[in-house]
Amino acid sequence: MITHTKARRAAIVGAVTGLAATLLTISPAQAAPAAEESALLEVAQTYLTGENAVTVDGATATARKARTVEVADTFKTLRDDRMDAREQLKSINELAGVHYSAVDTELTPVGEVRSQGNTAQLAVREHTEYTFADTEDAPYSYTVQHKLSFVRSGESWALAKIDTQDGPANLATPEKLEPAELAAAKQAARELRSADSSKKVTDPALKKRSARDGNSTLAAYDYRAMVDFATKYAVPVPQDNVPYERDVNDCTNFISQSLSAGGWERVLGWYRSDSAWWYTGNWWLEHSYTWGGAPNWQRFARDESKRVYELQGPSSLAIADVVQFEIFGYSDPGQPGHTMMVTDFTSDYLPKMSYHSTDTLNRPLSEIIAEHSGGEKFWYFRT
Repeated sequence: MITHTKARRAAIVGAVTGLAATLLTISPAQAAPAAEESALLEVAQTYLTGENAVTVDGATATARKARTVEVADTFKTLRDDRMDAREQLKSINELAGVHYSAVDTELTPVGEVRSQGNTAQLAVREHTEYTFADTEDAPYSYTVQHKLSFVRSGESWALAKIDTQDGPANLATPEKLEPAELAAAKQAARELRSADSSKKVTDPALKKRSARDGNSTLAAYDYRAMVDFATKYAVPVPQDNVPYERDVNDCTNFISQSLSAGGWERVLGWYRSDSAWWYTGNWWLEHSYTWGGAPNWQRFARDESKRVYELQGPSSLAIADVVQFEIFGYSDPGQPGHTMMVTDFTSDYLPKMSYHSTDTLNRPLSEIIAEHSGGEKFWYFRT
């Protein structure tokens, strides 16, 4: 089992946090002048746009600009690793048949820019949309917040740290893979590409709720309603524009809401019981553990209610199916930590996933598997 990513992240965070803690003792933080805010936002826009362009065909010039942004010594190695990670992701996507022709990244400041002596912090909301090449496929998009730290370098500012609020799965921040991880991710991409597309159920109207042997209809779920809910609220604007109370880590709550929209009936019971599944929205007890917790949902859906059954792998996924995976350092060993739904397919029948924490619409499954190819377990469920 490969766990280098946790150790590397902890070491980087510790080093940069130590630098920031020293600098932040110099003077009280204060709002930065407008010109300073504009300069910091320009640096952030150039860097993040360039990073995102690495995975886009023909966008080499834009991607190269990210490496021209001045960075602090403490960020140089991490900057190179972040760029390399996206190069790896592009190579994995190519094996899976995923190509992007364009990317649009918009940054919106969140709150005031704070400066303190020779340091400054800028919080931004990033909304990025990728256009799939040579196809009418719906785009892949996401919204995520970053806190960027800067240190003064002469008359300009050097980027020192990016703290991304993308939940425990870190799905908005690809990490550089070690050789064994990269090989595993590429093999998974090849298998996704070579899967038999003739059996793919991509139209919600054609999907039937069937038993494991595929011979009997068990329930008349509305899979179109599930997908419509998930795609409508995957990347809401504004972010709190959803018809329910969000959890801090909202992935399983979001999927439960989508399943409920398609006809999954609520089951009353003790809020900690694996046989209960309900949502009230009351501030004091909004939902059962099974509604908002990834391992709890799995036990309810698969073991208690039998509303889902496990598929052999991602090649068997149909529209409105659910995928979960383990997160090292977050979920208990062998237990899921993240939940998402198949909401679309590429023209090559590669599943596209929608989820919260980070808010994401129609992301190719190949990218998600690649980012968690260090031995983390995946579960694929027929709904």
